Amino acid sequence: MSVKIFGKHINGKQLVGDHKLFSLEERIFNTVCIISFLTMCFEVPFNFSIGLIVPGSLCVFGLFFAAFLYYLSRFKRRSAIGIKLFCFVCNLLFIVNYFFNSGIFGPNLLLFSLAFLLSVTITPKSQLKIWVSLNLITVFAILAIEYLYPTLVKNVYDNGLNKTIDFAITYFVTVVLTYYAISYVRKNYDIEKKSVIDQNFAIERQKDELERLNSEKDKLFSIVTHDLRTPLNSIQSYLELLSVTDLEEEERKDLKQKLLGITKDTSDMLTNVLLWSKTQMEGSRATLAPLNVKDVITGALNVEKQLAGNKGIAFEIVCDEDLGISADRNMFELVLRNLVNNAIKFTSKMGSVKVSAIPKGKECHILIQDNGLGIDESQKSKLFQLKAASTYGTNNERGIGVGLILCKELTELQGGEIWFESKLGEGSIFYLSFNLVDL
Repeated sequence: MSVKIFGKHINGKQLVGDHKLFSLEERIFNTVCIISFLTMCFEVPFNFSIGLIVPGSLCVFGLFFAAFLYYLSRFKRRSAIGIKLFCFVCNLLFIVNYFFNSGIFGPNLLLFSLAFLLSVTITPKSQLKIWVSLNLITVFAILAIEYLYPTLVKNVYDNGLNKTIDFAITYFVTVVLTYYAISYVRKNYDIEKKSVIDQNFAIERQKDELERLNSEKDKLFSIVTHDLRTPLNSIQSYLELLSVTDLEEEERKDLKQKLLGITKDTSDMLTNVLLWSKTQMEGSRATLAPLNVKDVITGALNVEKQLAGNKGIAFEIVCDEDLGISADRNMFELVLRNLVNNAIKFTSKMGSVKVSAIPKGKECHILIQDNGLGIDESQKSKLFQLKAASTYGTNNERGIGVGLILCKELTELQGGEIWFESKLGEGSIFYLSFNLVDL
């Protein structure tokens, strides 16, 4: 419903009130007030034109009364008082109209039926019995009075045409108000029903998500508890060995290297677990900015380049000088280091790890390529989920797969993509895709 007032279009939501702010009873009551006002505008001249002075005067009062009730409910938010006034005054006006508009021979019982319908529609459930009882008692009382004292009722119709027109208009008004009241109830019932269905769906979705997170949390803690015990025991054993045993310099150096490796792997694993846990509990937000790919890769992988050299692995970076992407620097570096660390971990001595950046249309593909162990077919579908089994690198470096889950989530937060290709025994290529930008 849309109305044009003073050159401005006012839609139905503005007239009767937004469903988020106004209750269903309030909106129906506002609708009834509007329709009552419009019908009174038509009834006033008609009643006076056919000589129905008292009914016409009642319609004039009803015109201003409907406008007042609408203002009271829509703008003052006093709909509870407005509904009570409407039900009481409506019955009172129809009683007066009954005795000055031909009683049972006029359209009055139709009007009382309309009052009954509107009372049922707009009154709160707690007051329903009061107003329904009042309507019924009123109707039977005035019928009894007319039967006992028929002279109290005035027959005001001069001819059959006026009576027919009056009945027709009263029927029309009753039907219109009934239609709008019932259709509004049905429409809002459908809205409320849809809202409940949507809420139930959202609750079910949240329940499934919570169950998934709880399952992943339990699985994560189980893995971390199991996989932390072994490296910590190893560190403890090595330290005890260093403190109580006289070792040759070469043996001592070898133990220190092993300690360093185990400590670094354990530290990386804990860092990834903590970061991933934080993203699950608090969420993360990427701050995108133009990045020079070569500068970021070169600066972020100094430690990894040294690790590759210590393991006897050839390490190479291939990238144009002016290649730019849109990414969050901290997230991008974390993803890059995780993928390169994995490549080094699963590549044997004399192997190679290559990081390259290639423009592809509007995107930049960053490849982390190794010729290491590769990935078993049974593990490929689980790689970016907390389902992959614990793995060991070529020097028994331990991993639980949380780093790859973190890489996927952080890459997608930046609007990027991650995927891989791998053959068992031949190596792997991990791809990152980000939007190209001008530097």
